[in-house]
Amino acid sequence: MASARASDPLASRDPPTLPLYLPPPPPPPLPSPSPHHRLLPAPMAPILLHLHPAFLAQMDSRRTTSLLQFLKDEGGIPSPEADKKREQVIRKLNKIVMDWAKVVAYEQRVPPRRATATVLTYGSYTLGAHGPESDIDALCVGPCIATLQYHFFIVLRQILEDRPEVSELQTVESAKVPLMRFRFSGISVDFTYAQLPAIITSNPHLLQKLDSRSWRSLSGVRVNEQIVQLVPNAQKFQILLRCIKLWAKRRGIHCHLLGFFAGIHLAILAAYVCQRYPYGTINGLFTMFFDIFAHWNWQIPVSLHGQPTNCRRPDGSFMPILLPCTPPEFCTSNMTKGTFKKIREELMRGYALTKEPWRHDFEWVWLFAPFPYATKYEEFLRIALCAPTSEELRDWAGWVKSRFRNLILKLESIGVECDPDSTEEVDHTVFEPSIVCHWGLIYKTSTHIDISSLGEDFMKDVINDVYGKVKGTHSKLTMSIVRSSQLPKSLYSHSVYTPYIPQYMLGYQTPTDYSGAAG
Repeated sequence: MASARASDPLASRDPPTLPLYLPPPPPPPLPSPSPHHRLLPAPMAPILLHLHPAFLAQMDSRRTTSLLQFLKDEGGIPSPEADKKREQVIRKLNKIVMDWAKVVAYEQRVPPRRATATVLTYGSYTLGAHGPESDIDALCVGPCIATLQYHFFIVLRQILEDRPEVSELQTVESAKVPLMRFRFSGISVDFTYAQLPAIITSNPHLLQKLDSRSWRSLSGVRVNEQIVQLVPNAQKFQILLRCIKLWAKRRGIHCHLLGFFAGIHLAILAAYVCQRYPYGTINGLFTMFFDIFAHWNWQIPVSLHGQPTNCRRPDGSFMPILLPCTPPEFCTSNMTKGTFKKIREELMRGYALTKEPWRHDFEWVWLFAPFPYATKYEEFLRIALCAPTSEELRDWAGWVKSRFRNLILKLESIGVECDPDSTEEVDHTVFEPSIVCHWGLIYKTSTHIDISSLGEDFMKDVINDVYGKVKGTHSKLTMSIVRSSQLPKSLYSHSVYTPYIPQYMLGYQTPTDYSGAAG
């Protein structure tokens, strides 16, 4: 028990008592100068308050109600019709892979009973925390006679392409978890593959026989099963995770390829809060999410099992989070020093806005305000991708994005941190299909970016193997440095309509010690 407590960076921190101090309101604006003008009195010192528990409970109930309404108003909860459509997509996919398995069995001349297949879902959809725009993470579990490279990426792809419901299909074959990505009846699907002799995801003897790629593909399903079992209240967990995901997307820190949170990171952090406060309200859980992780000692991993592990921490890991599975593994992460810094700043901002639950003037729109890239940064790295056809552009863009972390690390190595905006625009200066990304630049030194050299180096990294050379044959990648005034209006509008937040609610210090985070 003592060792488990010692491994928890919050074990020595009692939950905050609510509340003790009420800071004074901001002073009124100064009147226009006049001969009779007198100086305003100095602000009063903080007032010590002892608020009645019934009052705090009432305020908590109000915030919970307003948070749920805000989530609904912002489209964070899909309609019953949308959920039925997703169920139909999964049923159709399951039928497709069953027919595909029969094709494989016929080709390999084996009895059909040896070639069964099915579709297992995982991620936010299976956890019950998906939004209207969320994709479906699905795993195709195929027989051992069906190979990844041929039967999945060629035979099954052709079957899917022939379906009228399928569009925008692309393959990411050399990723750590190879997958096909497409839209099925308008719903985005990430489709991975695992070869199994039988469809039993939790049998340890069966898992020992898996190849490394199938093991990684199956990990999402296994982790989902564990999270569902470990959270004390599934409904509160689902609502909390929806709130966290919406916040992370609005603040620009929910994109794994750009070095920020992946969905599994947020799910485990939400589950941890639910475990720690099993009787918390929705507002209380959301508030404690910021309190806990704004102050977390990231030398220590977040674990849902609450006990030390001998699992080796990955080199350079900034936010170590353990998957709740056996044997223990760490979540894959693309975080860098710069993206980790922004995540910590956003966690601290969230804590500053939610730490005083008794305030009547609090608005959820402050917390969920879109990140104001255009007013935050003076210069941006503009990355433009184009290809002869929309299909080639999807493949090209998917491949380039999988290499973005290397570009972020290259910039950091020359003293430039960046804040990649996940929003994609169309390049209206070219006739070919295109997308444009903008990354805010933070110069830590007086470094000058040699944009020509940077582009050449990154392009070499992109086409360093056969996949990149094929995808880049007729496609282009260009880079340039632009000022904030040159940004598209759609990006600048986020800054124009950022709601006013009283300054006394943002009285927090930005964390500055990042050097010890990775090790």
